[in-house]
Amino acid sequence: MKISQFLNKDNNNLDLARIILACLVIVGHSEAINGSGIYWIDPIEHFFKFTYSGAFAVKLFFFISGLVVTNSYLSKKSAIYFVISRIFRIIPALLFVLLVTVFIFGLALTKFEVLDYLSKLDYLIYIRRNLVFYSYYLLPGVFNENLYPNIVNGSFWSLRYEVACYIVLLILFIILGKRNKYYIIIIIIPIVLIFIDTLLPTRFLLSFIDNNPEKYLLPISFAYGAFLAVLSDKVMIGIYTVIFSILAFIAFKNTSFADFVFLFASCNILVYLSSRSFVLKLKPKYDISYGIYLWGFLIQQTIVHYLGHIYIGFHCVIAIIISVLLALLTFVFIEKPFIKKGKFVIDYIGRNMLKNTLIYEQKSIKE
Repeated sequence: MKISQFLNKDNNNLDLARIILACLVIVGHSEAINGSGIYWIDPIEHFFKFTYSGAFAVKLFFFISGLVVTNSYLSKKSAIYFVISRIFRIIPALLFVLLVTVFIFGLALTKFEVLDYLSKLDYLIYIRRNLVFYSYYLLPGVFNENLYPNIVNGSFWSLRYEVACYIVLLILFIILGKRNKYYIIIIIIPIVLIFIDTLLPTRFLLSFIDNNPEKYLLPISFAYGAFLAVLSDKVMIGIYTVIFSILAFIAFKNTSFADFVFLFASCNILVYLSSRSFVLKLKPKYDISYGIYLWGFLIQQTIVHYLGHIYIGFHCVIAIIISVLLALLTFVFIEKPFIKKGKFVIDYIGRNMLKNTLIYEQKSIKE
């Protein structure tokens, strides 16, 4: 199947893939938050020693994001649509979770008295910084005694990288304009440069990112998704692509490039599997993956606060169930209404721009 066909919503089940990946992030965080256990090993790390569930899931999240967001821009070719849709998709749910965290979870979990806690919020720095993707993890007196102390929501760190990818993508398309016939070549050049830079022992383009593959492989994950979207009419991912990807990983699994090759193999396999008919039958009603991602770490820390160290399997099950329920509520009451509001704003701006254009043309004709 060509990527252009795959990107038709009826031909993929990326919503289910994202939900599974969001749950894998919870699994990946469980050992650090809950503590290790002799009868537990991370399911991804068990088979692939160079990574673990959380890192694996976040990179595939970035791949899907690059694929879907780039395709969205190419279909609309509107910077206004791109910016507004991203704002209404990301900010409302994030703000909601931040407010609930500070004024419900924080008040319930802090070791300080209520007025003392409120006085130490430092002008709501937790909300202000995280809302502009400048990760801030501390709330006064919250989770001080946990096994993974003081960090209220450690998942927020990746949002800054994702938003940075959106900004770079938008800048590239704005520079190219709507009708530039060379956009494919010009978009692919930075993707290839990121690809080369990722392979180098010392990075130049991505030198601001440390050598942790959990971070420096995020841009190439997003870039690969963007690459497939740009060449969607020319690229096909089928069973032979999957076989080649697996063989490539086997060839490189004992080298320093194992994580890199594994990433591309995983992306190709994800595309292939999410387009299979038996997977398409499992489509969820709502894409609650963002909500699971926002709530997961906080819920895990809260479980440890009340229950302490328990068997990790139980910890994961409890955390996933609660996070899914909260994510469902967040989607229904926050995300879905604001996505609709975003579309209304886009339509309103579009109508006004068209109206102003017609008025200007009529004036020009009269003159």
